[in-house]
Parts: sequence; C-alpha cells; structure tokens
Amino acid sequence: MRYTYIISTILIFLIFNLSLSKEAFSQNSRREVKAVRTTTPPKINGLLDDAVWNKANIATDFFQYEPHNDRPASQKTEVRILYDDDAIYIGAKMHDPSPDSILTELGLRNSGANLNADRFWIDINPFNDGINGFRFQVSVSGIQTDINMSGSTGNHGDSNWDAVWESEVSITENGWIAEIKIPYSALRFPKQNIHRWGINFWREVRRTREVSSWNFVNRRIGNPVASMGVLNGISGIEPPLRLALFPYISNYLENHYMNGGRWVNSFNGGMDLKWGISESFTMDMTLIPDFGQVQSDALVLDLSPFEVKYDENRQFFTEGTELYNKADLFYSRRIGAMPKGYYEAYNEIEGNEIIAENPIETRLINATKLSGRTSDGLGIGLFNAMTAASYATILDTITGAEREVNTQPFTNYNLVVFDQSLKNNSYFSLINTNVSGAQDGYIANVTGTDFRFLDESNMYRISGSGAISQQYYYKSDDIFGYKYNLSAGKFGGTWQYNYRRSVISDRYEQNDLGFLRHNNNIGNTFSFSHNIFDPFWRLWTVANVLNFNTSYLYEPYTFAGMNFGYQLRLLFDTRLFINFSANYAPGTQKDFFEPRVPGRFYEIGEALNLYLYYSTDYRRRLYVDGSFNYYTIFSEFDQEELTINVKPTFRVSDKTNISYNFNFFDKKNEIGYVQHINPDTIYFGKRNSPTFTNGIITNYIYSKDLSLSFNLRHYWSRVTYTDNYFFLNDDGSLSAISENLQIPDINYNAFTIDLMLIWHFAPGSQLSFMWKNAIYTNNEKIPDTYYENISRMLNEPQINSFSIKMLYYLDYHYLRSVSNRI
Repeated sequence: MRYTYIISTILIFLIFNLSLSKEAFSQNSRREVKAVRTTTPPKINGLLDDAVWNKANIATDFFQYEPHNDRPASQKTEVRILYDDDAIYIGAKMHDPSPDSILTELGLRNSGANLNADRFWIDINPFNDGINGFRFQVSVSGIQTDINMSGSTGNHGDSNWDAVWESEVSITENGWIAEIKIPYSALRFPKQNIHRWGINFWREVRRTREVSSWNFVNRRIGNPVASMGVLNGISGIEPPLRLALFPYISNYLENHYMNGGRWVNSFNGGMDLKWGISESFTMDMTLIPDFGQVQSDALVLDLSPFEVKYDENRQFFTEGTELYNKADLFYSRRIGAMPKGYYEAYNEIEGNEIIAENPIETRLINATKLSGRTSDGLGIGLFNAMTAASYATILDTITGAEREVNTQPFTNYNLVVFDQSLKNNSYFSLINTNVSGAQDGYIANVTGTDFRFLDESNMYRISGSGAISQQYYYKSDDIFGYKYNLSAGKFGGTWQYNYRRSVISDRYEQNDLGFLRHNNNIGNTFSFSHNIFDPFWRLWTVANVLNFNTSYLYEPYTFAGMNFGYQLRLLFDTRLFINFSANYAPGTQKDFFEPRVPGRFYEIGEALNLYLYYSTDYRRRLYVDGSFNYYTIFSEFDQEELTINVKPTFRVSDKTNISYNFNFFDKKNEIGYVQHINPDTIYFGKRNSPTFTNGIITNYIYSKDLSLSFNLRHYWSRVTYTDNYFFLNDDGSLSAISENLQIPDINYNAFTIDLMLIWHFAPGSQLSFMWKNAIYTNNEKIPDTYYENISRMLNEPQINSFSIKMLYYLDYHYLRSVSNRI
C-alpha cells in the first residue's frame, strides 16, 4: 500500500512536468516602467536635487496591500529610476501631509520590519521568473535592510544576506525622500544586451500601518515575488567582475573554568572571499574562520528522546543559503559540531589516567559556497566544508605521560543542488548531500527532490519533497531509507483547503548533514480554512482553520493516534493580533519513541491542548507579545502542562528600547522514561518539572552606523521525581512498582550575557567589541527559592570572553580605481 503513494507522486510529477515549460511566469496585470540611462550619476544625498532626476520616468499611483487590498494608496509616492554602467539608481519621494508625524525609530541593520518607522523598499528580480529576487529597504531613519527573496512565497526571505549598497534619506516639508544606489556587484543578472527585469516598489506609512505597492499584489495569494511589475530600458550593461575580500583580525581574552580559571590571550586572522566567477554565479569562501562573536545558544534541559535543534548564528552559514535548504536536508550546525567519538574517549581511560583535554567542537578548516542561476532559470548550488581531525589527550597522573585518542577523523561535508524554475512560479529541484570521514570507513549520502507546481492563478498548488538515504559502512551492507511528503490543494483565496501526507521509513537517516527529530513515521493532514481579507467593523483580517491529523508507525505499520484542530486568527484595526487554537486527541494515542526501545510503545489517553497568542500595537511606546498554552492528558495521573510567556517592550526613545521576556513552563505529574535494563524491562517515572526563563534585551542605537546591544538570559529548570515508578507493559500500559529506583533530581541553569558594540565605519566594514559571560550548572541539589538558586549559580565557575574584531571590505573596482590614480 505504502509504495502506491510513491508511484502516484512520480506520476503526478511526470504529468505536470510534461505540461509545464521553461517560460517566464504569467505576464498578466503587470505594470511597466522604463529606466533611463545617465552619463552623470546622481549624488546620493537624500535630497533628490540633481537635475538628472528630471529625465527619469515616474512610477506612481500605488495600490494598497494593507489594510485594504482593493483601492489606491492614501498617500502619493513617486519613484524614478536611472542607470549607468556601474549601478541602478532609485529616487523615491514619499508625500505626506503631516511630516512632523512621521515615525523615525532607529534600529540595527536588517531590523527594518520591526522598526516603528516609515519604510520604502524595492523588490527586484533580474531573471524575471517570479521565484527569485532581492529586496533593498531603507527606513526614514536611514536603517538598511536587505533580503534575498529567492524561493520565498511570502514577505520573508533570507535577511542574513548582506549586500553593499548606498542610501540616504531626508524629511522635507512635503514628506520624505530616499535615494538609493544599487551597484551591479550586489545583483546577479544574465549576460544579454537588452534586459527585462521584474521590479516592484513598496511603502509603509507606519502610523496608519498602510502598506502599498506600485504593482498590485493580491493579498489573497500573498506572493510578492511572483507579483512584480516590469523594468524596461536597461541595455548595454555588462555584469561586473564581482570580487570582494573581507580580511579580519581579532583578539580574545578568555577565562574558562576548563582551563583552570586562567586568562588566555589569543590573536586570530583570516579572510572571507566573495568572487563572481560569471555574470550569474558567485563563490563565497571562508579561510581560517572566526565565529567567536556569535550569539550564545539558548540552551535548554531536554529529557525527550529527540535532539534539540538550535539556531545557526554563524553568518557564513546563514547568508545566501536559500538554495541549500531544498528538501530540508541541510543543517549547517553539523559542521564543526561535537566529535562523533567525544564520549568514547572516556572509555579509553586506564589505571591512573584522566582526560586532560577533549575538544567539544571540531575545528573548521574552510568552507566554500558556489551558487547562481542561468538565463534559462536553472539554479546551481555547490557547498563544501572540511573539519580537521579531533583528538582527546589522556594524561597518566603518575608518570605524566600523555597519549592521544582520535575522536573524529578529518571530515568532508558536501552538498550539490539543481533548481529549475518553471512556468507559473513553479520549480523542480534535485539535491545531494554527502559526508565522508566522520567515522572510519563510513560515508553518508542523501539524494532528494523538492518541487512546487502552481496553476496560472497561483491559488492551486501541488508541492512536495522526497529523499533516499544511504549509509555506507566498510565491509558491511549499505543501509537504505526513504522519506517523502506531498501536499495538494487550494492555497489562496477566501476558501482554502489542502491535503498533506508525510512518510519517513524506519531506516531513513539524514542527521549527518541534516536534522530529523525521528524517522519511522507516517502522517496525514486534512486542512480547511475560511479567510476574510477585506476589513469590516474593527477587524482587518480573519481566518478560521479546521484540520484533522492521523499518524502511524511506518514499521510495523501501526495506528499511533489522531487529533482534531481548530484555529482562529484575528487582526484588529488597533493592530492587536490574536491567534487561538484548540486541539483534541480522542481515544488512545501510542507513543513509540518515549520508551527508547524499537517496537515498544507507551499508551497515552485522550488529550486536549489550548493555545492563545497575542501581540499588541508596535506603534505604542509600550507593547506586549505573549502566549498561553495548556495541555492535559485525561488519565489516572492528572498530567498537565502550563506555559505562560510575556514579553513587554518599552521604547524609551527612537534610539533606545528595552524588552523583558518571561516564560514559565510547568509540567505536573509528567510520566516519562527513566531507564531500561533490556528491551523487555523499561521503567517510567512520575516527575514535576517547573522551568523559568527570564531575559532582558536592550538596544541603544547612537546612529545608523553605531549601536550597542545587550542580551541577558537566565534559564532555570528543575526536575523532581515523586518516587512513583512504573514498569512498562507490552500493551503500553504502566504497572506501579514498589521499588524506589532513586532517580536523581535535576537542577539545571543556563545563564548568558552577550554585550556587543558595533561600528560600521565604512560600507561593508565594521569594528566590533564583545563581552560574553556564561554559567552552566547541572546538579541534584534543588534550592527552595529562586533567589537561593541565583546565589548558588553565581558562585559556580564562569566563562568570560572579551574580544575585539575588525572586518574590512575590499572591493576590486575600488582598489583598481585607487591604483589607477596612483
């Protein structure tokens, strides 16, 4: 039966692939504007006072996107476009009858969407395929935000992508002005004489929350990338040689309890390189990387059978990676992670030996990315990274002799992806990941596909992905597994409905370079929703969603459970957003993963989950985000989970804001795995687990180029066993035992401080100073009060790091002009 679904998926793909061509997306309802060539580039000063602007055509008569999607914008906007052999220039005049009421909050780079400030932005797609694009945004306070929109179907994209471009703004008696220069080195475009690019211009009037665009974008579909107008008139330009170097130097002064509390000073140097090897392809390389100034991980205590997925904060692995995320096979934190044999080193200890040193991370030697798209819409991405062999040092405390134990050999990580753009903003992708050397004689290979097919209206869609994994062990049989997910339905308009199916075989494995919580699972989801996009009464948008889910164990094929869900989303004219959901799981649910033994399961009774999220008006000086979640299992144990999250933010001024984040997560009478002697003898325990998280985030923006940020987080989790233990029966039920297994209680703390001062002293260049402080504790002593826990924690060993780093942007064209002058 299960193979029928695979064959059906393949047939659906073949039918659609034969019916679709490589033509550009639908040209209906697309406005056009012509760029004018200039021999004298305008001065970017935010005044729009150069005479050359008078030659430019004007794009105006914007349409509302929010709150109304059926009428002209309430404020006039005029956009002019010029170009020369080096760059494209945009001059925008945002008319406003009340310029003294324009909101002007400052913020960090790439924080534009969260600023309480008016904004103007350009979406541009040199390939004009309705799938890829770049966004260049500037606020009235001068804060730049740039986003790689490639592959995005909404207003989100890769905000970690950083380009080097210029912008200046000014407030006038009639509104405000933005002047922007986008060098061709910041774009990728095909090599041809006459260009026809996709383009759209956007504006937000923050005080009224009105968002408008030059080319109409249907909010019922909500795909700005596929709804651009057309930019004509550009011809005779050549893609420039895109070569930039980012050399850096850094100095660290660190005190780590694992180094005996000594202060250690280190000096580092290295370089990132960005090279446009052709008009459409770019290679990024990091040589001797330094990631010491990345934000601290938000560590948590995890008692589940699944791995915790932490965010990637290293810029090289977050910027320009949209192609590599196809089929969800790439998790960059695998690179430079804990050595595979880290814990095995402790098994090598003999006699009087101790572990003197055991690196917790493998050392990254270098990493390279190559990506781009041809004029025929074929995207190609190559990624490769190498980590050095890792060794633990074992010391004989009597003789002083040392020996090394290899915890992970030299390892190579490789990824290749091909992504073909198709008609109607559709695409089809192939991707392969390969890891070799992580263990002696071991190679992990995963080959997958990712596709999306839409009709001409962009409302109906069939999409999905699939992959086959192969684990090769020297002198052993290969292990193969597969996964796929398929969704089909109507994803736009007032009435929406879809069906989704996901299958992951019991032998599928992608965690060598990807992330998968667990395999051996089948899921089905039916969803039906009604959406109101036209404002009425005090409401701007309303969505009602019903869904029904079933889950099965893949092998042996066994019903695991089902649930019914309802969701209500409301956006009020006061910008109050409410999201409520309720999920009910009737009957008996089977958890096949908590026992930690294949083939065993734990029966859970019927369950109810209630969730509420709210977000108030960000235009206020004080606004609040928060959520409430209640989960209960109807059983003899009275199991309950309660989560309360409150995050108030106070805007002290346009330069300063303070956020406090409080989270309380309480598990009462939780029944969970504690140990097993063998597959037939598994024990569960009853425990209570309250968790508190307190955080303070403060940003002080002195100017658009100088900022100070402070982030403090304290996570405190306790686990107290009630001395009630149970034997897991073969039918999934529990039987109480009289024996006290004496499972130790847990008191876990994670306390971090990140303080960073950043000065962007030149385009693409920055000087940063950072202080990082961290305390991590894990013991059995449960304090009576929060303050007692704080006092104990602050007396524990700490990690302190002070660092300074300078990164300088060197552009080939700038260096050539300097050398010519010399």
